Amino acid sequence: DRMDSIGFDWTPRGYSRMKWDEGFALLMAFGESNGHFDVPTSPELDRNSQEHRLHKWVESLHDMYRSCILGRKSGSLTDERVQLLLSNGFVFRNS
Repeated sequence: DRMDSIGFDWTPRGYSRMKWDEGFALLMAFGESNGHFDVPTSPELDRNSQEHRLHKWVESLHDMYRSCILGRKSGSLTDERVQLLLSNGFVFRNS
């Protein structure tokens, strides 16, 4: 995709900026270490910390997936990326 090739940032406004490759790698490492992909957050976490950024990135995945289900543009969450997440055990929220 041309937008990806020029480094367009698909992260929705209000979410911590994280590129797909970085977020996916961190999420897979989190899942391997914790046995799940429910990345917690806490008010004490620094907003720039890797944990907080990963939590916000995962929240953006759920939001983009919901938009996709509703037939809206879903940013960088392509069908291929959805399948990649699902094949690695990630579960999208239904609501």
